[in-house]
Amino acid sequence: MFTDIKEMRKKREDGMYDLTLEIPEREYFKVYNEVDDKIADDLIQQYLIDVQDDGRFENVKIKHNKDRHTIRLTSELHYYGNDHTDYNINKR
Repeated sequence: MFTDIKEMRKKREDGMYDLTLEIPEREYFKVYNEVDDKIADDLIQQYLIDVQDDGRFENVKIKHNKDRHTIRLTSELHYYGNDHTDYNINKR
């Protein structure tokens, strides 16, 4: 996993969370050659596993901001009604 990730979360009124991860492009492009949705899903999933977060993610988006030299991933997280989320069993 990447060593330089900036995480931002915002709790919404409906109980969901907006998750944003920013990765420096120099780190991202050492591992990946392109910016695409499949990679974004995998990165969010791996990040949640690494930080031991049981949230379920959906609506993942990825964007390369060339001016700021960052890769930004956004996602919605929900926790209500969750049992322990085991991403190794419940592959998306």
